[in-house]
Amino acid sequence: MQRNSDCFRPDTFREYMQAPCGRLLVKIVLNDLNLSHEYNTLKKLKQPFIKTLKNSCKSQKTIVYINKNNLES
Repeated sequence: MQRNSDCFRPDTFREYMQAPCGRLLVKIVLNDLNLSHEYNTLKKLKQPFIKTLKNSCKSQKTIVYINKNNLES
């Protein structure tokens, strides 16, 4: 809040705009700073859900071994 009390800095809210609970916190902070009208500007920082998933998930290689003795029965 102190960073934005003198001038509005949208970059400080980027991380919070990615989750619903963070967006609620942003609304409360903006209301306390009397900058509620800036929320529309911050909505542009919100990434689509699919993009967030792709950035946070890592691919993993899975190898399955089958015992050939059990298949010849």
